Amino acid sequence: MTHLILALMFLQNPSLDSASPKERQAAIEEMATLGNREAIPRLAELLKKEPRSDVRATIVAGFGRIRDRGAIPPLADTLKSDLDKDVRSQVIDSLLRLYIPLEDSGPLRTIFNRVKSAFLAPNAPVVGPEVQVDSSAKEALATAMQKDFNDDVRAEAASALGSLKASDQVPTMVAALEDPQNREHNNVRIAIVRALGQIRDAAAGPALERTLRDPNKPLVGEAVLSIGLVGHAPARPLLEQMFKTERDRTLRNKALESLALLRDPASTPLFESLLDSKEDSERELAAEGLARSKYDAHGWTTRINQETKPNVRNALAFGLATSGEINYINDLANGLDSRQAYQVEVYLYELGKFEGKMSNLYPYLKSLNPKVRGGMARVIGNIGDPSSAELLRPLTDDSDTEVVREAVAALRKLSR
Repeated sequence: MTHLILALMFLQNPSLDSASPKERQAAIEEMATLGNREAIPRLAELLKKEPRSDVRATIVAGFGRIRDRGAIPPLADTLKSDLDKDVRSQVIDSLLRLYIPLEDSGPLRTIFNRVKSAFLAPNAPVVGPEVQVDSSAKEALATAMQKDFNDDVRAEAASALGSLKASDQVPTMVAALEDPQNREHNNVRIAIVRALGQIRDAAAGPALERTLRDPNKPLVGEAVLSIGLVGHAPARPLLEQMFKTERDRTLRNKALESLALLRDPASTPLFESLLDSKEDSERELAAEGLARSKYDAHGWTTRINQETKPNVRNALAFGLATSGEINYINDLANGLDSRQAYQVEVYLYELGKFEGKMSNLYPYLKSLNPKVRGGMARVIGNIGDPSSAELLRPLTDDSDTEVVREAVAALRKLSR
């Protein structure tokens, strides 16, 4: 009887124990399907004894595609012990995929296929507001951030903590940022500062403010922006001084951008003085900063009609909308089909999330323009109000495939 069972097992997975790496990878591919948690123990066993790093990476990528949290223990063990840095990087990608769903069709692709992780791209996806991330996954990433012997892996682990909004790891991240032993590991510290901004926990504010005195300019630039993102208002005077006196134009612009994020009414005089600036970026950020600080923008109608730069017009429309001029939401929604789509998405998100204008966004899910329908579905999904699900669901049958993709992604965020 025992021999019969072994024979059946061999027939089910004839190539997992093959001498051919390609056959082993083909078998892994066959097992690594969404939700196939029964495959995890067998793949974990294979991972421990697999001699080839590219095959180990395929197993790790398979865990990401299965997308079951039962894979956390073997992933955490591999992140801690695998000798190949690319395999460890692949682990970080797979840990993120357990919580942030991505389109994943076609054959399994890994770093060994020269495929860059989607989580390392600009504006990379982040965890949905309703998702509970396992402490074991966050702890594994925090340990890699602190102790991995490769700086790229450490930086990727820090970035992953940002993507997972790991607020409980902020003290550990701050300690790593300020550890004298990390002074020469600037790309790790930059990744930590950027991740702290992504997490948006005010507890990181004092450490970020201290980082402004660091001699490394790229690090200071990231700290400036992160101060705005976490809302550390005590740094406002320092940021205003930086904007007024800093010779580095990039740092000046970042200081103003950070001030615009702070929502501090104390910056009102500075922003008012910049509304007529010759620099369109300064006019844009001045209007944006005033809009976030409950400024009465009813008098901006003439200003927006005379403005020629679309990015500044969007910021003025944002201010008018926050002041109750609801018709200007239409200008922002139409901007979803423009080169300024990312900018207006930010404004629409804030109007729905913080300004009580959620009900004013819903009609655009029925727009005749598919770019507007899809973009608004993405905005509403990011806001994360579960009551929006019923209004998003009809878009899963939309005639435009991109709209369907955005609606499905939004519904996933609301249901996880």
